[in-house]
Amino acid sequence: MTTTNRAEAKALHPQDIAVWPDGTWAELGDVWNGEYGFMSDDYEVVPLEDHARLKALGIDGEVL
Repeated sequence: MTTTNRAEAKALHPQDIAVWPDGTWAELGDVWNGEYGFMSDDYEVVPLEDHARLKALGIDGEVL
């Protein structure tokens, strides 16, 4: 389960990327809107500006 404290929650943006362990990814705003309600809440949030992490996950070309 993903947990955040209040300071972290304020730093999140709808354009940030949620990445699940199976490689599925989505914009965080879509997750917040319930479009990925069928997925677990066990995802990593990657800031859209973190190009190195997005590249390491192999999704940099898809989201940038």
